[in-house]
This record gives sequence, structure tokens and C-alpha cells, in this order.
Amino acid sequence: MTRVRALIKGKNFKRLSWSLGSRLGSTVLSFVVLFAASRSLETADYGLYIFLFSVGTSLGLIFTFGQHVLLVKHFRVQDHRRGKTNQRLLRVNALWLGAGCGLQLIAALGVWLVSDRLPAPYDALPVALVFGAVFTLGEYLQNYFRIHGQIVMALVPRENLWRALSALALPAVAYAGLLSGGVMAMEVVTALLFVLVGFQTACFLMREGMTFLRARPGEPAIPWGAWTRETMVFSANGFFLAAAVYFETIVIGLAIGLEAAAFYFVAYRIAMLLTLPVLAIDTVGVPLIAAKFQEDDRPGAQRLVSMLSAGSFALAVLGGVFLFVVGPFVLHLFDPAFVEHEDVLVLLSLAAISHAFFGPGTWLAMIGGGETYLLKMRSVVFLVYVAGLLGLGVAFGLAGVAIASWAQLVVVHALSRRWVMNRWQVDNMATSALWLWRNRHRMQGQDRPQESAHARS
Repeated sequence: MTRVRALIKGKNFKRLSWSLGSRLGSTVLSFVVLFAASRSLETADYGLYIFLFSVGTSLGLIFTFGQHVLLVKHFRVQDHRRGKTNQRLLRVNALWLGAGCGLQLIAALGVWLVSDRLPAPYDALPVALVFGAVFTLGEYLQNYFRIHGQIVMALVPRENLWRALSALALPAVAYAGLLSGGVMAMEVVTALLFVLVGFQTACFLMREGMTFLRARPGEPAIPWGAWTRETMVFSANGFFLAAAVYFETIVIGLAIGLEAAAFYFVAYRIAMLLTLPVLAIDTVGVPLIAAKFQEDDRPGAQRLVSMLSAGSFALAVLGGVFLFVVGPFVLHLFDPAFVEHEDVLVLLSLAAISHAFFGPGTWLAMIGGGETYLLKMRSVVFLVYVAGLLGLGVAFGLAGVAIASWAQLVVVHALSRRWVMNRWQVDNMATSALWLWRNRHRMQGQDRPQESAHARS
């Protein structure tokens, strides 16, 4: 609690407030955009829009090739001078991003040239690929401004302003009789994103110029080997991040139907509201936990992790009860036909509560030195998950997809917890707070951590 109070009183609190406020606003505005699109389009066109948006966003995340993470890891903000420092890193970023954006744009052109011979929805993929290219650049710039402490410039253009403009533009275009379908809706949001990312790009060039694109005489060689290995690891993690959020919607759109994909995407977004407490942990708690790890203060890390996990789980359970009551009404607002799949929303909500139960489990593995283990483990689990997704999807439809998603989440978190327990003897499950409370007197003043009875069970 001392660290939390110090953080609140510190100079970074304003940035933290902007970050949390922007993230919360982004979540709310995402629902507003979804609702505006659902009211502006027929169900089939709405499904096509959701499908194209999911494809474009997932490709945008994948084709950053992890450069936004490489930037955060290696950029030296202190004493940074335009055209003098961090030039090699910016040049490598530019090459990888150019390749990622270029591949998507070339693919968009290729698909567009043969689109008249492709069945739906594949003929509409060019707009998703263009959106993905713009999203790739936006993802990188968001992290660039974040490391400079410019939280407003980092988050507001894409997380808030773009969504707000999209929520206004879609109904306006529909009211004017110009919204011809899901492809047109995707073109509208792509154009708005292009404008706002273009603004961020202009601000970036004003700060850095373009001298980083060419090597200076006497400049040290780029450490291609090390940075390429990190790029591959970060790219793989980017794939799993994109798959966790959009893979199921894309598969449903292709295998079951666009209307089903539209419902699943809406239900997933509603259920993910229950993970907002976990977002607070990631934003505020993880740096504090990392400090405990660096100090090898395992009892302190255990107390902090238990408190945060128990708090997020309690809030998620309360939110889940509320959502169980109001969920059907929310689904009805989007489309009355969605209500018949209420059971899928319940399953996705239980998955979100399970996520909260494990707290920052995967983050603990990442910051505790287990990033390679996490990547290998996720790769194996993903293969099993795909097989389960196909099998359960065929057997139980959308409910089977939700069950497969829930099972994958629990397995990843359980294996992450196992690694953290073996490496740090820290239990990240919410129930660790019960053991901590029962043994609070014994834990006080303890120099070395003791594995909890709950952790050994």
C-alpha cells in the first residue's frame, strides 16, 4: 500500500489517470461504435463488417512484427536527441514496419484484381488489408508516444477520437442513404483511422525527422542477430494476442456464418467488460510486482499479487451477476435475434471471471523471466485449442466455440501459475488471499517466503 500511495502522489499520476481514463473511454466507445453499426446495417451486412474488422485488426497486430515491443525495450528516452540517438533502432523499426504495411497493401491490390472471381466474403478482403496496414502503423506510433510520456497523443487519437468519430459517421452516412453495406462501413472507419494515424505520423516526423532512414558515417553496426531474434519472439506473441481476441470470430464467420460472427463478437466484447479490473492490475500493479521481483522480496510480491487478484476476482464476480441479469436486454438492443444465444454470453462471462481469478498470471511469467517458456507453452496449447475449437464447434455450435475458448484460457493461466510457483514461489490465484489472511501474523517480518498450503495443493 505504501507503493500505491507513493504512486498516487507521484508525478506520473496524471499520466496514469489519462491512461486509465482513455482505456475506459475506449471500451465504452467500442460498444457505441458496435451499437451504431448494428443500427445502421442489416444483420448480414453487420456480420460482414464485424468479419472484416476482425481480419483487419488481427493482421494489423501481427504485421507490426513486434516492433512496438522492440521499441519499448530498447529506446533510450533519457538524453535522446533528434537525428543523433536511437537512430539504428528507428531504422530497424522502419524496415520491419515498411515490410509489414507493404505486404498487406500488395495483398490488398492482388485480391482486388481478382475479387470478381472470389466468393463472398473473400471478395471484400482488400478493405480489411488496407485497414490492417493503417492499424499496424498506428500500433507502433501508440507505443512511440507512450514511452515519451505523451499519453494523450499515444491513446486519444485511436482509442477515443477515432471511435467517437466512427460512432457519429456510420449513422450519419446511413441517414444520408450512402451506406450501401458492410464493405462501405469498413471503408468509412478505415478512412477515419487513416486521418488520425496520419496526424500521429506527422507529429512523429516533426520530432524525429527522417535522418534515421540512412546510416551516418562512423555509426555502430546494427545488432541484427539479437534484434531479429527478439523480433521473432515478439511477432509470435503478437500472433497469439491477435488470435486470442479475433481468431474465433474469423473462424465463425467463415465456417458458420457472418450473422453468427456478429453475435459472437458482440457477446465477447460484453463479457470482456468483466476483465476491466485485470486491466487495472496490468496498468498499476505489474510495475509494483516487478519491483518486488527485482528486490527478491517474495513475501511482499505474494501479498501484493494476492490483494490484486482477490480484488479483481471479487469485482468480476459482482459484474458477472449483474451481467447475468441485464445481458439479454443488452443483446436485444443490438439485435433481437441475438437473445437466443444467451448461453454463449454466459460461457464467455465465466471465462472472463476465470481470467480475473488468475490475476496477472501470464504477466508474472513474462516479467519473471519466463517469456520463452510462455511462448513455447502457448504454441502447444494453441494447436490443441484449434483441434478442440473445430471439434466442439461442430458438435455444439457457438457454445462449443465458447467452451474451447474458456478451456484454452484456463490451461494457459494454470501452466503460467505452475511456472511462477516453481520459479518464484508466488501464488497468483485469488484464493491465495485466504491463506495470506489466515497466516498474516506469521508472514509479517518474514525474510524468506514460505510456500502456502494452498499453493501446494
